[in-house]
Amino acid sequence: MSDQLPAPVADALTQFLLEQRRLAPGLVSRAVVTGSAVAGDWHPGVSDIDVVFVVTRDPVDDLPALADLHAASDPHIDGVYLTESEIARGPDVIETAPQVVEGVLVSQLPGAQLSWITWRELESGVQGIVDGGDVIWSPVADRHPKAAEGVVAFSRQNLQDYWQGIGDGLEREIAGRADDGPIRAETVRWVALGPIRLVATIDTGEVVSKTAAAAYAAERWPEHAELLERVVRDRAGERQEFTAADGREAVELLRKCVAVAADA
Repeated sequence: MSDQLPAPVADALTQFLLEQRRLAPGLVSRAVVTGSAVAGDWHPGVSDIDVVFVVTRDPVDDLPALADLHAASDPHIDGVYLTESEIARGPDVIETAPQVVEGVLVSQLPGAQLSWITWRELESGVQGIVDGGDVIWSPVADRHPKAAEGVVAFSRQNLQDYWQGIGDGLEREIAGRADDGPIRAETVRWVALGPIRLVATIDTGEVVSKTAAAAYAAERWPEHAELLERVVRDRAGERQEFTAADGREAVELLRKCVAVAADA
């Protein structure tokens, strides 16, 4: 059991990696855990487990069995399958890869974890290597010199190319709704937390957790501190009720994040 990961994460991953080795012997040389499970911001029932699976060969023949394994994982064990050579080449070169999103494995998927965000997170991940009937966990030693600059450029572009459209869509969805009309908590969490993480990355060059990003944004935009506090509490399991007014405020915050990217 790793003391570097939450116990439920280490337990789920240990079982997963042992079964993965049984189904695809010799395929995965190491598995690097990234995201909330490493950042101390993982919450049962909300967070997935994000992993970079470093493979020794093209996994095409193993994917059908692995797809079933990922689909059955609970919590979802998502991630990307890459060779060491592909990792060394970086996301500007690797256009598609086998990736798992919300438990669904796609053999050749662009985008998703193929960004400098993942490469930056690789530098602070926790690595698991199957050893007999157990998994040995340790900090990674990966270093990617282009990641610090690449992650900032990616964050700017993602805010303008992706999140701006998300804001437009939510604005249309709740147009005409009464301010006190209910809205899904997942929607508000997604729109309020996703863009502010990218702003924190633009400002610091680091990939921070969603909770840390909320604190960062609340200091920068104190007028949104109350909404951000409720979003963080909801994500941690203290369920909150959100309204269309909250959705509009989340879009307003998103617009401020996009403006930061445009001005950077």
